[in-house]
Amino acid sequence: MLRFEDDRLLTGHGRYVDDRTPDGTLTMMLFRAPVANGVITHLDVDAARSMPGVQLVLTAADLGALGVGPMTCRSVMANSDGSPMVQPERPVLAQGSVKYVGQPVVAVIADNEAAALDAIEAIEADFDEQPVILDLEAAVTDGSDALWPEAPGNVGIDWEKGNPADTSSAIAKAAHVIELTVRHPRIAIVPVETRGCIGSFDAEGGRYTLWTPSQGVVSLRGAMADYLGVAHDRVRVITEDVGGSFAVKIWPYPEQVLVLAAAKAAGKPVKWISSRTEGMVSDAMGRGRIDRATLALDADLRFTAFRIDALADVGAYWNAVNATIVTSGAVRVFGHCYKIPGLHYRVRGVFTNAVPTDAYRGAGKPETVSTLERLIDVAADRLGIDRVELRRRNLVQRSDLPYGTAMGETYDGGDFPAVLDRILGDADWTGFARRRAESEARGMRRGLGLGLHLHATGGSIAERSEVRALPDGTVLVRTGTQDSGQGHRTALAIIAAETLEVPVERIRVEQGDSDFLEKGGGTGGSNLLSIAGNTVHRTALQMLDQAKQVAAHLLEAAVPDIEYGFGEFRIAGTDRTIALGDVAAGWDRIPADQRDGELGSGCVAQLDFEGLHTTFPNGAYAVEVEVDPDTGKVRVDRFTGVDDLGRIINEPTALGQLHGGIAQEIGEALLESVHYDPESGQLLSGSLMDYCLPRADDIPFMKLGWAPTASPNALIGAKGVGEVSSIGAPGPVMNAVLDALRPLGIEHLDTPLTPETVWRAISEANG
Repeated sequence: MLRFEDDRLLTGHGRYVDDRTPDGTLTMMLFRAPVANGVITHLDVDAARSMPGVQLVLTAADLGALGVGPMTCRSVMANSDGSPMVQPERPVLAQGSVKYVGQPVVAVIADNEAAALDAIEAIEADFDEQPVILDLEAAVTDGSDALWPEAPGNVGIDWEKGNPADTSSAIAKAAHVIELTVRHPRIAIVPVETRGCIGSFDAEGGRYTLWTPSQGVVSLRGAMADYLGVAHDRVRVITEDVGGSFAVKIWPYPEQVLVLAAAKAAGKPVKWISSRTEGMVSDAMGRGRIDRATLALDADLRFTAFRIDALADVGAYWNAVNATIVTSGAVRVFGHCYKIPGLHYRVRGVFTNAVPTDAYRGAGKPETVSTLERLIDVAADRLGIDRVELRRRNLVQRSDLPYGTAMGETYDGGDFPAVLDRILGDADWTGFARRRAESEARGMRRGLGLGLHLHATGGSIAERSEVRALPDGTVLVRTGTQDSGQGHRTALAIIAAETLEVPVERIRVEQGDSDFLEKGGGTGGSNLLSIAGNTVHRTALQMLDQAKQVAAHLLEAAVPDIEYGFGEFRIAGTDRTIALGDVAAGWDRIPADQRDGELGSGCVAQLDFEGLHTTFPNGAYAVEVEVDPDTGKVRVDRFTGVDDLGRIINEPTALGQLHGGIAQEIGEALLESVHYDPESGQLLSGSLMDYCLPRADDIPFMKLGWAPTASPNALIGAKGVGEVSSIGAPGPVMNAVLDALRPLGIEHLDTPLTPETVWRAISEANG
């Protein structure tokens, strides 16, 4: 079956935040910092306040008077020595200084956009500019300028995990040591729908309401309440349809706090919708890491140790959860499919004069996996061994499962050698020599890249599901997760329908309202099926157990005599039945004083997520590219994939997730990189004229297949999918391009492998 969501969304019936404009809504526009690092020496908004149509102008001082506090990191980590990480205070509106171009300084609330823009032009502001810090390696050198006095050397956190002593010993004893520095540039996330929000305040009830695209309303409710200084039940967050996110819309942002504070102060709803250019300087960005990597091998070319000493660009402030992304998030798949006894990851989170970074599809894992896959190809080349054989020799075997890593993860399932065999066959690996010869006959260089990958989906998250049978025969499922285009409603409806043995059309899935559920971990980490799917399954079973009590009461039978199947309860051995919907209707008619014990729960159940249910989807990709040596242009010609996602709940959705992730990572490997001017800190790639997203003709036809294995941690048999391809695709794309250039003596190039980068490398190699 296809997705329930598609007809409505593809025929223009979606409802996004910009489709909602309550009566009397005011428009908010922001005066943003025009410099990357500076002291505010003069700020005068009096003229702006007197402009026609202006209802309110807010500065940092005004927010203080309204009780609005600073924004705080939502996931604080400690340094390796146990000391707290450095967390500079992040004001909603800049106070005293600005730290990146685009930082909000003044909020103007007016009758319409034109009036707000005119008022912004009337704001007087002067800045004493300070030296700009953007280069990670320079930022941590002795004697470098400090962005924050409390962070000498610009290091916000110094964190490590693994078995460092064993790793260092293995490297010292190794027969071969391969070292490589791999740079992963910042990436602009750029979903189709820009960010936006509407805030309102009910003066009578003392309650705020925020409409905003998100990946989870419960966590946003908590953040907004904390920043506004009110109890959590005084804030309601509603998310309707979301036009893409990839993590950029998970986080609380200054604009969301501002529309709520402004709505209370102005007495009217306040709306802000980001322009594309505004989003480029204000949206959290992804990636931004330098990996100094080491791979140690023994005389038999077995991997004995893998180490990364990383610098991570966190921007001017810690964003909501980036402290975990650059630390614990990056190591969940460290070493991924390979059997490596020594593993050590050290990262220093570095403050820079740039917009904060945070998770982006894969959340630290694409960098980790692609660094190792690149390092393996370099090792194979330097040591004169076939790259496939080197990988095969070091894979975790099925007999090793469950396999515990030095990072504390235990792989529950998988068959990595079988996946490798499958990809070689599906990609026609042995036919590559013929295809390379055909390309060379046309004056092109052809390369073949390979990479294996693994993701860890699931964990311990505060998730809650509700399943409610309704008198009309339908079933309502509520979830704390949030769809941003992935087809969650369809997937959860299939799971509920299967568990309850009813037609899927009778299932209605609701999400996106913090008043529905007190708990909700939101969507992230490819956790829909491993967390919400398992929880919906458990909750549906619990609802049936409770409904059986009601059915027994209505049928005047003993509970042990009641059987259930295909939407109805039956007294065993008889033809007396009652449909699930009729049980729900009957429960509604039972007097309240008779609803005690199990009977009192009726036909509705709520359950919290329990346990870990961590699954490890995995796979392998093979990529073939053609490189034009005259222009440096790279064309991805063939993309073959084999993935172990466990049981596929809805194949069109799973394929769509893989297609989207692969397209994004082709863009990341070949085209995309954020560029700031190193002297001024101005964003040079601030529009889609200057930031190159992949286009349809950059993406090849994809040949994708499944190699499922069971997971003992998945009640419904399914593993996560959303970030698998974004983790797995960058490595083989890089390897394919470098394989094409290897005959020229080019060992490594950093991404993005743009035509200019490739052409310059070829030109230098040719002298």
